Amino acid sequence: MSTTLSIPTVFVCTSITTFIVALALSYLWLTDKREKAIGWWCASMWAATIGTMMLATRAALPHWFSVGLGNPVTVLAFGFSWAGYVAFAGGRPSKPVVLTAAMAWLVLYFGVDSFRDGVNNRIIFISLVFAIFGVLVVHCAWRGWRSEHLPSYLATMIFYGLHSLLYLVRIPMTLIYPVTESNGMVSAPWLASFALEGFTLTIFSTFVFMALVKERAERRYRLAAEIDSLTSVSSRRHFVSETRTALARQPKSAFLALLDLDFFKKINDTYGHMAGDRALQGFAHYVSSKLQPNMAFGRLGGEEFGLFLPDRNETAAVDFLENLRAGVEALEIRFNGNVLKVTTSIGVASVDETGCDFDNLMAGADNALYLAKEQGRNRVCLFSSVMRLEKILEEGQESRLSLAENRISRIAVRSRPGRA
Repeated sequence: MSTTLSIPTVFVCTSITTFIVALALSYLWLTDKREKAIGWWCASMWAATIGTMMLATRAALPHWFSVGLGNPVTVLAFGFSWAGYVAFAGGRPSKPVVLTAAMAWLVLYFGVDSFRDGVNNRIIFISLVFAIFGVLVVHCAWRGWRSEHLPSYLATMIFYGLHSLLYLVRIPMTLIYPVTESNGMVSAPWLASFALEGFTLTIFSTFVFMALVKERAERRYRLAAEIDSLTSVSSRRHFVSETRTALARQPKSAFLALLDLDFFKKINDTYGHMAGDRALQGFAHYVSSKLQPNMAFGRLGGEEFGLFLPDRNETAAVDFLENLRAGVEALEIRFNGNVLKVTTSIGVASVDETGCDFDNLMAGADNALYLAKEQGRNRVCLFSSVMRLEKILEEGQESRLSLAENRISRIAVRSRPGRA
């Protein structure tokens, strides 16, 4: 038994749905144009609205207008939708890809009689085009997922993959059970199973467009909290969180290093604070480029950075830090025609000495860094249990006696004349 559907009714309902979505996306696009993909998706829904409205008039208006021009406009809607995914993933949509299918329809419809007069030929063409665009969207969503891991990318891959498969199935179904057309009505035994696909696609697309924009905004806010805006490395909060999480696994061997730029105040005083910012950026970029797997690196504040080195023995950790120190010393950071030379003092503590408590590990690295400064800077100093017993006098007034008690901040030390 064949199923008969009113084509105009189907397209009227679809056009109403796409019109509502187009209005919502237009408002979103007008209020915030930072996300270029919204503009493409907005154009997609407007094209879908216009195209389906034209197709809905097939029983009342000339065939060349309703079908001949309505279908390529609808094809453009799919092209615009794909372009939106490309733009959302950070790429530049190819205009030939967007336009080629619509132009091919116009050439076939107005130039080939068998195509214009054969409803099954037209269905096969449209099915193939929609399936190809679906595959392109899946590919684009896969690339986006690899870089951002937004949950809606997964939903997009699954739905558009099924969408492409459905349209590919329509091709053999059309060949086996051809469609008949009469006075705006079509009939075929398989039509009922495919009738609601357009509605489903429109509704899904609406939700996924909005969800992707929302998820990216949330990701940006999260990254803003996790990334230091000046140096593009982890913020203090994120670095501490990462390190605490790693220490909670009770690693058998791990090291925490504190890296402090030497005489940083002189750079600011001599060349200005913009030069100081450039020095911090150059230093952070260099260290980031040398990081090995599983290491965590972040800016703790000012000119001080933290580096966590898990699953390494003492020799490997110290050798890595010594090479890092030497590399920083060899850096030539350019600013307004000047070459900024920087060095770094490094204090490092091991979980073997302090345990896996973050505060104790930080205090040990802090003590070692203080010694590196006192011993002439531009060196790596490893914390040892002997330091627990050492009394280090700071101008005869302050003392640093132990690992966890009476910890004296270096902020006061740096603020005194002659300290950096």
